[in-house]
Amino acid sequence: MFARYDMVHVRELVSSAGFPSHLSTMWRYSELLPVRSESSIVSLGEGWTPLIRSRRLYSEVGLTSLMIKDESRNPTSSFKDRGLCAAVSKHLELGARSFALPSAGNAAVSMSAYCAAAGVRSHVFMPADTPSSFFNECGLYGAEATEVKGTIADCSAKMKLSGGDWTDLSTTKEPYRVEGKKTLGFEICEQLAWSVPDAVICPTGGGT
Repeated sequence: MFARYDMVHVRELVSSAGFPSHLSTMWRYSELLPVRSESSIVSLGEGWTPLIRSRRLYSEVGLTSLMIKDESRNPTSSFKDRGLCAAVSKHLELGARSFALPSAGNAAVSMSAYCAAAGVRSHVFMPADTPSSFFNECGLYGAEATEVKGTIADCSAKMKLSGGDWTDLSTTKEPYRVEGKKTLGFEICEQLAWSVPDAVICPTGGGT
């Protein structure tokens, strides 16, 4: 399941010159995101991260130019903030008041942060060998953290068996996390004066 947009209507409302220059977050592209009501947006300043030109690495790998999108500048130091911000905001708009996901760390911290900002409950399931710093951060945000022996797949199974009354924000289980992540592409193009790079290299785990 994916979000769909009336792109003919969007083109009538938006042009590349029309994104609000004063808004230095991913929500500058709000017309291209699924949240309809501004009051539903739970933002911590995610997005509009710098695109840094490599000074030396590009030549070492045989390129004429290389730019690095620094996602560590996001609120919880991860690109996950884009997806979890969009997902939490949209599901709040749809009436959700409790969220859960299995995670190896970064997504758990991100969801916990946005749920804390929204004042709603969060539940995270992480492998027992996850660094303690992730458990600590989730706890600071008020999340209920469950330690699971095994892999993230075991965490997902444990979460399913728990049968909690929450909205599942697992990767690929809902359509809005990828909506936030797509703003990376918008930003790269805008920061390159609306030109498209020859290639984008992106590490992936779950696929989104």
